[in-house]
Amino acid sequence: MNQSQKQFEFKNIDELKTFLKYQQRSSNQYQLRFNDLLLEKVEESPIKLDSDLSLVDFQTHYDSKVPVIITGLDKDWENWDWDYLIQNYKECYFRCAIDDDGNYLKLRFDQYIQYFQNNTDYNPLYIFDGDIPQKMLNQYKIPYLFPQDYLAYLKQRRPQYRWILCGPKQSGSMIHIDPYETSAWNCVVLGKKRWVMFPPSIDKNIIKGIKDILENINNPIDYFSIIVPLVKKHCDQQNIKYYDFIQSEHETVYVPNGWWHAVLNVEDSIAVTQNYVSDQNLEKFWIAFNKENPTLSQQFQTNVQQENGELYNRILGLNEKFNIQIKSLQQDDNNSEQDSLEEFQNQFD
Repeated sequence: MNQSQKQFEFKNIDELKTFLKYQQRSSNQYQLRFNDLLLEKVEESPIKLDSDLSLVDFQTHYDSKVPVIITGLDKDWENWDWDYLIQNYKECYFRCAIDDDGNYLKLRFDQYIQYFQNNTDYNPLYIFDGDIPQKMLNQYKIPYLFPQDYLAYLKQRRPQYRWILCGPKQSGSMIHIDPYETSAWNCVVLGKKRWVMFPPSIDKNIIKGIKDILENINNPIDYFSIIVPLVKKHCDQQNIKYYDFIQSEHETVYVPNGWWHAVLNVEDSIAVTQNYVSDQNLEKFWIAFNKENPTLSQQFQTNVQQENGELYNRILGLNEKFNIQIKSLQQDDNNSEQDSLEEFQNQFD
């Protein structure tokens, strides 16, 4: 969230909808489309791996290369069931909407649960919140396959990078790629999700759909029922590998940098997701980061220089290889640094 954005908290769903001037549309046609989507065969799944996969094998064969599904990475996570979450987080506020001015709208968790248990909206409100309560952070562990987290060198200037995702069936996220060539993992602890994933090489105009069609598509059901079949047909004609699959409870989807993805909750679901930079995607990250956010990349390089000589030497090598020019931080004033941080944050929103 940048300085121009605000946060508003609501104790009940009616207040939030009034603030949003939320217009509920009949969900009948969307329920029919959703039911049709549930009946579709989705058989283009990434390879499934067990949680006994070694870190070396993962980094050698999969990291920053292809999507995979790993089962059981959350086996040590405790207290991830609906009753416990409702009882222990009922008074916490979670972001479930953004208004036209980009402000974050938060609702009490117990009110949100009541909302989605009785939901009839065609495009349900969806918790996608990076301000995770500390006790909830303590209830999950970063899976052992993702130990590197180079963005941590940004320290207090690091934007949100981990999120709680919670929503009823029919909610989800539209097609997107994660910012700055970061990779991500997404673990479903309750429920099921349908994913589509397309490789970095595909034309983004094909992915997003024909412009005049996409302008009328603002929800995952429309995207999956209208655009996805067209994109899959194009991929089949061009022999482009894609994935369309169901993620079940206790499965973690690994999303390599640069892969397009959209997600539809096919059951009431809750998941944890996190973006990261590792050795495997460092080169592409560094190129993208410097191109799109030079000020914050300066801060990153300065911090790495002070704390990790080996990584710093790798960055210097990349600067030379790709003719990346890094200014001194003293050449930029505080305002430009703040603008850069806001730009970076907005990439994650």
